[in-house]
Amino acid sequence: MDFIKELHEARLTRQGGALKSLTYTDCCERAYLTMLIMEVLRKFPNTAAYAHGYAKKTAGHDNYSHFRMSGTDLYNFIYFIVGDKEALDKLKDPGAATLMRSRTQFPLMAFNRYVSKLKLGGASLPQQDQQTFINIESALKITNSDYKAIRRNVFSFQSLSSNSKKQLVTRLLLAARAKLRNSDIIQYLEELSAERDLEVYKVNDPEPKVSIPDIAVTSQDMAGYLRLVGAKNLMLTKKFLELAKDGKSIPANVLQAYIPAIIVLDNIAKGGAGFVQALRALENRAKNSRK
Repeated sequence: MDFIKELHEARLTRQGGALKSLTYTDCCERAYLTMLIMEVLRKFPNTAAYAHGYAKKTAGHDNYSHFRMSGTDLYNFIYFIVGDKEALDKLKDPGAATLMRSRTQFPLMAFNRYVSKLKLGGASLPQQDQQTFINIESALKITNSDYKAIRRNVFSFQSLSSNSKKQLVTRLLLAARAKLRNSDIIQYLEELSAERDLEVYKVNDPEPKVSIPDIAVTSQDMAGYLRLVGAKNLMLTKKFLELAKDGKSIPANVLQAYIPAIIVLDNIAKGGAGFVQALRALENRAKNSRK
C-alpha cells in the first residue's frame, strides 16, 4: 500500500503557528486520541502495517528530549508532555503549561513498551494494553466520557456488532476532525472509513467545533472525493455538495475546500477541446459503471 512507502513526518506539530495555539492540555488530549487511532488501525489487515510503521517512527530515539521535525505528531506531543522549559515555552501559555507539567506523571516506560511492541507487529494483548491506556488516560487527566467510551469499545472490538464498530469509528473520526485535522494520522483513518464503509453520517456530533453535514453521498463516493480533494478538505467538500444541491450560497471556506477539484477541471479545460472531449467520455464511462 502507498502509505507504507511514506515518511510519517509530523504535520500538525511542525507548524510554528499551530504550536502557539496548543496548550499543554491540548497536547495531552491529542496524544491520547492519536493512540486510539493507532489501535483502531491495528485492528484491520489493510491498515495494520501503517500502525506498525507509525509506532516505529514514534518510538523514542532520545527519550523524547528533543523536538523532531521528522518525527510523528505523537512523538512531538509526548515531547511536550514530558518536556522541559524549552519544550513548554513553545506552547500557547508556557506558565500554565509548566504548572500542568509539574502535576503530570506520564508513564513513559509503559508507553515505550506499548509502541515498541506495536512497531514490531506484536499481537494485541487486550487486557494488558487496555490497562496501559487506562494508566495513560489517568496520567493525562482525560475526563471526556466519550473518549473513555471509545477506549472501552476499542479493546472489546472483536465482540462489537457491525453497527457498533461503525459508531466507534464515526465517533473517533469526529474527534480527530476536531482535534487532529492537520495531523499526520487522520488521513489513514479517513481512508479506512471510506474503504470499509465505517462512517455513520446521521449521528449527533458531540465535538462543538465540527459540523458534520447530512447529505446523500455514499461512502464509495467519498472515497473518490478523498483522492480528489484530500483528507483535510473531505468534510467541507460534503458541505459544498449539500449546499450546491440545494441551490444555496456557499461560504468561502467551504468553497476553498472544493478548489482542488476545480483546479483539476480548470487544467483540463485549458488543455483544449481534445482533453475536454476525453473528460466527457470518461464521465460517461463512470456513469455507466454505476448502473
